[in-house]
Amino acid sequence: MLCITLLCLSLGSITRRQLVGYSSAAVSSYLPMMEHVKTKASVYIATTVDGYIADKDGSVEFLNQYQSSASEVDGDMGFTDFLNSIDLLIMGRKTFDQVISFGDDLWPYGDRQVWIWSRNPSVVKIPQIRSSNAVAVSAAPNELMRMAQQKGYRHVYVDGGTTIQQFLQQDCIDDLVLTRVPLLLGEGIPLFLKTPRLSLEHVSTKSYSNGLVQSHYLVKH
Repeated sequence: MLCITLLCLSLGSITRRQLVGYSSAAVSSYLPMMEHVKTKASVYIATTVDGYIADKDGSVEFLNQYQSSASEVDGDMGFTDFLNSIDLLIMGRKTFDQVISFGDDLWPYGDRQVWIWSRNPSVVKIPQIRSSNAVAVSAAPNELMRMAQQKGYRHVYVDGGTTIQQFLQQDCIDDLVLTRVPLLLGEGIPLFLKTPRLSLEHVSTKSYSNGLVQSHYLVKH
């Protein structure tokens, strides 16, 4: 389960089924107006010390060694508590495909709603078992957050390298939990690429017995 946790670090019922594969405009047309609340967007992801979330081929196999070295005290490094605060996930297509590839038994998100962000929603392949709580969308990050707020979602988990970068570019992220893996990968897929200059407020930092160091930051808007 820790391996899935590390990957997750890295990486209306009738309308949900009907909207699978539709454009974000179609999704928006079905979203009922809710009482105005501020919807929070969070990043919770693992990165190497030199800032990579995967190797150049997109693999995160380098995380496997930390599964066996985690202690019972480490647990899942707070991921369950974080996930329990989430009512919507927005992730990139590649991240979705990778999690799906592990099989339904290792699906870590339960029945939470998942929006799969893709420039071409029609190419997103959603397994039948996920068709009741997954939908492909293509709107810009700020529009997705507006849609989430209209729907009444309170806390959004944003995942996937490109997805995170685009949400940061539009100032749609409220906080980041970054778990640093004690590894210099040298090359790979970076977490931060062409991101704007943002000021962060440090909340806390915790180290684990397997060498991981987790820091929580608030984004100063």
